Amino acid sequence: MVANAVAQVVQFFQTYGVLAVLAVILAIGIARILQRFASAIGQARSARAFRERFHRFADSSGQDAAAYERLTFLTERMGQAMGRHAAVDVKPPFHGHSASKYATVLHFIPDLRKHFADLAQGGYGLGNDGANWIYTAIDDALIRFLGDLDATVHAARYQMINPIAWFREGVERILALPFYVIGWFGVLEDGGAAAIERRPAFRAVAGIAAIVVAGTIASTLIVGEQKTAAAYRSAGSTAANAAGSAVTAVVSAFSDVATAITAPKQPQQ
Repeated sequence: MVANAVAQVVQFFQTYGVLAVLAVILAIGIARILQRFASAIGQARSARAFRERFHRFADSSGQDAAAYERLTFLTERMGQAMGRHAAVDVKPPFHGHSASKYATVLHFIPDLRKHFADLAQGGYGLGNDGANWIYTAIDDALIRFLGDLDATVHAARYQMINPIAWFREGVERILALPFYVIGWFGVLEDGGAAAIERRPAFRAVAGIAAIVVAGTIASTLIVGEQKTAAAYRSAGSTAANAAGSAVTAVVSAFSDVATAITAPKQPQQ
């Protein structure tokens, strides 16, 4: 059964050729957009639930132990999802003269719990400035994260009805596939392939590749595969000849300059 399925796929590609390639690229692009859309919605749901628990914990002055336990349980996961929105490198007002660096602003939640516990015992805790700083920093980070997710959802909705976006996304994912394969073998860190895929240099290369692939597919559909291949061979030969001529000219110019510098000077009459 598997062999028959593979044979049918191979026959489909051989029969329809470029149309099959186009269909695969578009299908991969659509799947990628849908995955991004669903992921953003899921992350937004989790972020809103986290923010609601944080508000419950803060409004209860630290008395809601269940909310605090759940917040602590989800801190690392939420911080990784938030990425740059959770990053903080500051000197909080309650840490005196020692600057502290936290990987994520959510790590301040235990400090807020200690503040409430100290107040309950008659102490001063972190003071109003320190407690307000923690509350505002965490809440603002979550709001920024939710805003970024909302923008992602709106962009994905537009891309769902944009065939050009389907094509571009498909080409990008196909070009990034080797990095994902390498990551599966443990050569790259978790999320390394996705980080490479987000880099401007990779997106620029993918954009150029998408233009070339689109031109090839369009040319093949219009004038045929043989004429397209011949045109690309001719263009490649012309580009190679032009590059060779340019290199020859540069080498010749350097040779002339070197000869002029090293040639013995003629005595003046």
